[in-house]
Amino acid sequence: MANHFDDKLGDQKADGRYQYPAQSSAVQRSAQAASVHTFVESLLAADRHAQVVVVGDLNDYQFSPALHVLTTGTADQSGPSILTDLITTLPRDQRYTYVFDGISETLDHILVTSAVRGVHYQVVHLNAEFANQVSDHDPQVVDLRP
Repeated sequence: MANHFDDKLGDQKADGRYQYPAQSSAVQRSAQAASVHTFVESLLAADRHAQVVVVGDLNDYQFSPALHVLTTGTADQSGPSILTDLITTLPRDQRYTYVFDGISETLDHILVTSAVRGVHYQVVHLNAEFANQVSDHDPQVVDLRP
């Protein structure tokens, strides 16, 4: 299931003059994540072994409330996790898909249900680290084998 959650362009900077910064896009991304989570839950209710893959530019970090809502249904991760974010399976120094102002970030995600097996996942760092780039995001590759 492909997704593109709202971006952060209208938000105030975390280190800007306004503290606490207004970040209305975070509320929108959490609502989008809740919709996707509910849909995945419905698939798992119909078939608890459903092999579901959620992909896209989610415009948020793996530790953000929106991603917690997507994986567990709650911003504080108190619900059961129904999706695994594959970026968390990589070594910490490889967990980025985008570099903004010199800071490595993960905005793009591939998440899978527990029934998805035989996963080989990687981020191909061919854009984010370089000034001359085709895109500002690095591609992710996931190989799924039965």
